[in-house]
Amino acid sequence: MRLKDFMHYPDIGCRLAMMRCYEWFGSETPRVHQTLAQRLWFQFGALNLIYQNLGMVIYLFMAEAQYDKLSTIVAQISETCSVMGLTLVGACNMWMLLQYRSDIEFMLADLQQLYPNRGIQSRVYRIRHYYEKSTRLMRYTAIFFISAYGFYNALPVVELLYELLAESEHVRYKYQSNTWYPWQLLAAPDSYISFIAAYLCQALSSLVGVAFIMISQFLLCFFITQMRLHFDALANGLYYLDARQPGANEQLKVLISYHSRLLCIADKINDIFNFTFLINFTTSTIAICLMGFAMIMISLASTFKYSVGLLSFLVFTLFICYNGTQLTSASDKLLPAAFYNNWYDGDLVYRKMLLFFMMRSCESRVLRAYKFTPVSMATYMAMLKFSYQLFTFVRAMI
Repeated sequence: MRLKDFMHYPDIGCRLAMMRCYEWFGSETPRVHQTLAQRLWFQFGALNLIYQNLGMVIYLFMAEAQYDKLSTIVAQISETCSVMGLTLVGACNMWMLLQYRSDIEFMLADLQQLYPNRGIQSRVYRIRHYYEKSTRLMRYTAIFFISAYGFYNALPVVELLYELLAESEHVRYKYQSNTWYPWQLLAAPDSYISFIAAYLCQALSSLVGVAFIMISQFLLCFFITQMRLHFDALANGLYYLDARQPGANEQLKVLISYHSRLLCIADKINDIFNFTFLINFTTSTIAICLMGFAMIMISLASTFKYSVGLLSFLVFTLFICYNGTQLTSASDKLLPAAFYNNWYDGDLVYRKMLLFFMMRSCESRVLRAYKFTPVSMATYMAMLKFSYQLFTFVRAMI
């Protein structure tokens, strides 16, 4: 099994966004050149995604001038900002993927060098085990995001068909999100022409946003899976290392060097993803609160629509925190593995080297959002708790 096989789902996300797939030295795959149409489609989708955030901000300023009731203004802010949270997260993930593309490919090349050859004994590297676990996790997540995208963009059409079949006197052309577009200066926002144009733009922006979120999430899962595989192999190497053998000192030196390379890669992962960690946690905390307001203050149709957004924030934040916890758990295996090694049978040099390894392994490898908070399941639960407290506080103020 090749390292490239672990990149199957990140590559699917790249093709969905029409972004060039990541390539690295040693992958043994031919370079894929994008056509002009694919590059133009990617650029249009990226610009459209960025504009969605700007269009919703403009809509908010226009809405505040139209309504004077506090409850109505809060409902508009909740409805608009909750959706803007998803587009903002998608745009930030897009920026990260493009800004750090070369760093990601260099890290992929480093992991390619560390990836075990076929001759390595399976008792050290559990490649099949980690491949199946990561693939299953990414597959279920991809199914959820694609289903959520289809459901979210189908709701405006279903609502419109319901009003047409019910022969309603006033047919509302309700978009997926409250966004202002330049053509609304010429055509009324509630006209069918404006509805079709806005629907297509928002369907494309949501598709591109979902694709970038998927790429970022799956890349993180890929890197964490590789780190877990190597930390597990390092722990197994310490377990099978016999201090009584003549070449034990040299083997331990190799394992210490191996550990140093893994720590460098873990630091690079944190440097690349810490911006998106911070944006995801901050946006998710606020958006979950706002979507809760939108679900109870507007309409039944809005309840169905924003329940999908609420689940999306819960799922991709859970995905991030779960992977962070898995990395920490994998790194914590090293200290017990070194302690239960038969170090007492080794010479003084062997014991000193192993002591140095144990001292460096005492500190767990933890992903952090710019050193503000660790990426873990404990943070996930704290974020949900704070979001609920914020929801109850604001609801009591209205």
